[in-house]
Amino acid sequence: MGLFTEQGPPEWHPASPDLKSACKAAVSHCNSKGKKITKLALQYSLANKAISSVLVGKSSVSQVEENVAAVTELEGLGMDQETLSEVVAILEPVRNLTWPSGIDQK
Repeated sequence: MGLFTEQGPPEWHPASPDLKSACKAAVSHCNSKGKKITKLALQYSLANKAISSVLVGKSSVSQVEENVAAVTELEGLGMDQETLSEVVAILEPVRNLTWPSGIDQK
């Protein structure tokens, strides 16, 4: 829902300010290294055996092409472990945070 995108999440996104801020810092860090966090996140999700389904958003042909390239690269070279470790460290303070969703069962 936009947390790991250049434009960030929409105003209504239910994540906490701390979570939004950490994600923004992770995106900025990747940008400073000339990397795309969207690529890293996709590769991480696909390589993680604990994740059984991955939904990928795309709004253009170029994004589809980027996603295919990320998967192809993952199969050949693997993912950028250095950048992944740095992003994990940035996100550590908000690890496992989530937000309420679905129908309120009061």
